Amino acid sequence: MNIIKILLISLVALLLFVVGAVGIFAITFDANKYKQDLSGIVKHKTNRDLSFQGDIELTLYPVLGMKLGSMTFSNAPGFGDQPMLAVNHASVSVDVLSLLSFNPQVAELIMDGLSINLQTNKRGKTNWDDLVTQSKQKTPSKDKAVTIKADVESELEVAFDGVVITNANLLWSDVKAGVDYQINIESLLTGKIAENQSFPLQLNMAVTSLNEFTSTIQLKSDVLLDDQKVTLTSLSVESSATGALIPFDNVLLKLNSDVEFSTVTNQLGLSAFSTNISAKGGALQNLQTSLAGEIGFDLDKQQLTIGALDIQTELEGGAVPDGKMKASISASQLNMQMKKRSVKLDDLVLALNENKFKGFVKVLDYAQPNIKFKLKAEHFDVDKLMGEAAKSEEEAQTEVVTTDDVQIQLPMELLRSLKLQGELEVGTLITQGLTINNVILNTNADKGLINLAPIKMDLYDGAYAGAVKINVKGKQPVYSVKKKLSSFQVGHFLQDFMADDPVSGDANFDINLTTKGEWLSELKSNLNGDLSILVKDGSLKGFNLRHKLESAKAKLRREKSPELDQRKTDFSALSLSGVVKNGVFTSNDLDMQAPLLRVGGKGSADLAKETVDYLVNAKLVTTSKGQDGGSADELSGLSIPVAITGSWLSPDIDVQLDEMLKAKLAAEKDKLRQSVAKQKAALKQKLNAEKAKLKASQKKELEAKKLQLEKKRQLEEAEQKAKLEAKKQAEKERAKKKLEEKLKKLF
Repeated sequence: MNIIKILLISLVALLLFVVGAVGIFAITFDANKYKQDLSGIVKHKTNRDLSFQGDIELTLYPVLGMKLGSMTFSNAPGFGDQPMLAVNHASVSVDVLSLLSFNPQVAELIMDGLSINLQTNKRGKTNWDDLVTQSKQKTPSKDKAVTIKADVESELEVAFDGVVITNANLLWSDVKAGVDYQINIESLLTGKIAENQSFPLQLNMAVTSLNEFTSTIQLKSDVLLDDQKVTLTSLSVESSATGALIPFDNVLLKLNSDVEFSTVTNQLGLSAFSTNISAKGGALQNLQTSLAGEIGFDLDKQQLTIGALDIQTELEGGAVPDGKMKASISASQLNMQMKKRSVKLDDLVLALNENKFKGFVKVLDYAQPNIKFKLKAEHFDVDKLMGEAAKSEEEAQTEVVTTDDVQIQLPMELLRSLKLQGELEVGTLITQGLTINNVILNTNADKGLINLAPIKMDLYDGAYAGAVKINVKGKQPVYSVKKKLSSFQVGHFLQDFMADDPVSGDANFDINLTTKGEWLSELKSNLNGDLSILVKDGSLKGFNLRHKLESAKAKLRREKSPELDQRKTDFSALSLSGVVKNGVFTSNDLDMQAPLLRVGGKGSADLAKETVDYLVNAKLVTTSKGQDGGSADELSGLSIPVAITGSWLSPDIDVQLDEMLKAKLAAEKDKLRQSVAKQKAALKQKLNAEKAKLKASQKKELEAKKLQLEKKRQLEEAEQKAKLEAKKQAEKERAKKKLEEKLKKLF
């Protein structure tokens, strides 16, 4: 009993001591006398004015606390008279017993009407630059310093029962950037804040930019603080936005995640992360977007990593092709390194409705930018995606063709800085009614030179290979195009492209062109280069050249024109080549081989004006029976001029009868001239033959006379020779006899 009495007496004495000490403190303490000293210290340290309105009140029960009146902290010189910081009301209270145990428990910190005014002027200087500069000065102050000495060494553990901030405003005005923002914090509430203990956090605020947008934000979470990390569990954020900058009547964002930040490694992690964005009205009738993934951010390395990235979007409205679209992006990992300004997406899947591209994208430097990619799709239907159904022939014929010029404006500065290397593959591509298979497009861009090469595809039973170069180094973009297309079914292509086939056949194209400009008219008029075309086993739809010639023949005979069985001209081969200079194509080697026809020609086509001026020379190479049953055809073998002029889509075709008659008369004159020449040649030949015959006869007679005379001469010579020989023999005999007689006389 004595011990209990002693304890009770000691406890009562302690309480009386505390009450007495507090009472003495309350009677003797005058907080208002320190306001002037505090204002003087602030003035000396910052050269700013700290002003108090009203007295400071001290509270004793149930907690020891202090209520402050309104306060203002003046602005920097040159930024106006409005205070940089102001507060209407602030109060703080401390549990008395926690003070005695050196474990101060702040019951509640309350601030109402907090206003912060941050400004940047035209030169980029802020109204807090002077405070930052002064805080960096390390020269020791020689003024009076307040030193607190503790005789008893003890660790003070501080905790808050709660923080209440209401009606707070943050104003941000950047004159240089031309922006003004206002943040209104309706309320910021917390539970008891203590180390290693979770506490709730609630925030209601609004962000407004004048005449641009207004956004409201509601945040809820459980917060855990310790020496090594900050954890936000069940973080929930809801935000809505409207305004001129928002292309919708209203946007609603909902975010849920668990957040953990390590104060040791400076790493931020978001698990179970999901975001939903809803938008209605304005540009779209409805927008639904969701984003999910595992997010990690290293503040020291400035590296963001998102694992199992999944973005899903649904769009509805008149601005969306076909009224509705689904899009999604997924990747096994997104890695973003902010110091290197790089982004990498691995195992990327990009889906637009039922179209899917798979591959990877690497942004090596998004400031330049420097990009590498490889994407592949089995099927890509652009027409269905854009809501463009294939046109019928009637729709194509009634479609209004505008003659207005079109500007093709490229982002020149972006393309000059762009560095790009990529490959795109599409198994089947459907665009503008065309079906294209096995598309391969390689692209390379560096220092203002963009190369699309090689470009390969299978196009309507044909093989396409080409290259496109764009040079944006100068004031105007310069284009060069090379294309080779072989075994191309041009009729099927045109039927799908324009619901008509004015030309059909197995075609081969070889095109090499350059041009420059930003308007379609400039690109046409600046075209230069060459091209060649060869079409086999085809037809020209819309006119029948043979019928035109037969009609001209009937007109010459003053007969009725034959009936037109079909409006097309069939041919076995058609070739054409030429050069393009300043938008005008010139050719002089047209060659068309058709049944009963051979066609050549020369002329030009103005690509800018879309007109043609061509003279065709047609020739009937076989004889056809006339209406009278005869077999002679006065036009057979005759070159018949046909003028093709006007619009190249609907040209005027004129068989030039006058020229044809002139050609016919010239042909008849030439025929007569040839006949006369032939007769002259025959007569001359006959005369020459007679002359030759006579000459030969005379020559023969002369030769016979010569032979007879020669024989006579030879006989005469033989007789004379015989006589001479006989005479010589007689003389010899006489000489012999004389000699014998002399010898006889001697002997």
